[in-house]
Amino acid sequence: MIASRLNAALQKNAQRPFLITSKIQWNYAQAHQATGQLVLTLRESGARRLACYLPDSPELVLLVVAAASAGLPLAIMNRDYNHEQVSALTAELDIDLLFTDTPLPASLSCRQLAMPAADSYVTTQDAALVELPELDAELLIFTSGTTGQPRCVRYQWSDLLAQVSERPSQDDERWLLAYKLNHFAGIQMLAHILSSQGCLVLADSTRVADAVTAMISRNVSHVSSTPTFWRFALALMAREKDLPLLRHITLGSEPVSEHLLGQLAALFPLARIVHIYALTEAGSCISVSDGKAGLPASILQRPDNAAVQFRIVDDKLQVKTHHGMLGYRNAPDSQPRGKDGWLATGDLVKIEQDRIVFMGRESEVINVGGVKVHPLEVENIVSALPGVKLTRVFGQDNPIMGQIVAVDLVLDEGFDAEAVEEAVRAACRSLPRHSMPRNVTIVDSIDTNNFKLTRRGSETA
Repeated sequence: MIASRLNAALQKNAQRPFLITSKIQWNYAQAHQATGQLVLTLRESGARRLACYLPDSPELVLLVVAAASAGLPLAIMNRDYNHEQVSALTAELDIDLLFTDTPLPASLSCRQLAMPAADSYVTTQDAALVELPELDAELLIFTSGTTGQPRCVRYQWSDLLAQVSERPSQDDERWLLAYKLNHFAGIQMLAHILSSQGCLVLADSTRVADAVTAMISRNVSHVSSTPTFWRFALALMAREKDLPLLRHITLGSEPVSEHLLGQLAALFPLARIVHIYALTEAGSCISVSDGKAGLPASILQRPDNAAVQFRIVDDKLQVKTHHGMLGYRNAPDSQPRGKDGWLATGDLVKIEQDRIVFMGRESEVINVGGVKVHPLEVENIVSALPGVKLTRVFGQDNPIMGQIVAVDLVLDEGFDAEAVEEAVRAACRSLPRHSMPRNVTIVDSIDTNNFKLTRRGSETA
């Protein structure tokens, strides 16, 4: 599993860069040595089930790789959880050793250990390497929770690694980690790096501004993140004198608009632009690089023996895959797949010509006087307007209509709020009457989770 990837990289080119931050530059020899030393610590601890409460950092990368190499289950907790949530989860998941960067209450149901600095596990260049056996391990990751309570998903590393290709990366290929490692997309990025013997770059924080700085200062060539991330990044790059020399851009975790794809293609003409459809429960399902929003309708005709199949039932997309999660750890009786193996994704779609077009999540539909309004349809119009950095369309409670369509806007610098608001109303006049925004509000920020818009259904005015 993980160990075989590290061993292969060590034999092929031990000096190849593996991890770059503002403080650490590790090659694969150093990564192998650090992993081996931490594996020894884990073995000596006698722990059976591990958890971590760490920000994205070299320490978190090292712990994830070492736990997998030691064959130990690891739960990666969201660093935004409060202490009460951490305490509840460690008890619920039967954790017996928690690695943390901050002291937690002594009443915690498991042992806690302050995570040492990652570079403390790298000693000398000629230090003996610890043998890393070929073991599989369970990984517990959480759904994003952008539309409800996060769920803890059980995966095997063998399944995660089976979903990525082992294509060797180019010598100067550097991937920015622009997803959090406590989510499926971040783990998939790490799995890709290890399988392709690539190089992972970490920004100094999860702020988009630091991500853009890392792209430029650390010679990043490949970036994978959400459409929301890229909207923030494009607004920042408009004020930069120098742009990163990107050769590959991947978007995922949210539907992507054709307008955003066009913006990225114009700014980075040499980059290959791909958007991926993936689910925490089902894994990576398809990647599309034709420059169009949505998915090709031809995928609905795949044969029964295809690794990933798609179908539409009652305007909802369903997938059937040969890979995916083992189940929910904190809801073992809850099974998202039907008896026939099909998984209801919760994504509402429609067919337009030869394209599957995303309309939004089933849980996000706005009910305006009995008429269903899809917020994504409105968002795609509003987000394409000049001056709009980020937008969120949602249902607002209304005593007469039940709900009305409301829009929150974050503006780019230098744009007049009244002028943008009028442009929004003018652009939406082409929509059906029930879909037209009734409230347009300029806000300083919009809540996001792992660079995805946070959606909580109806809100009160």
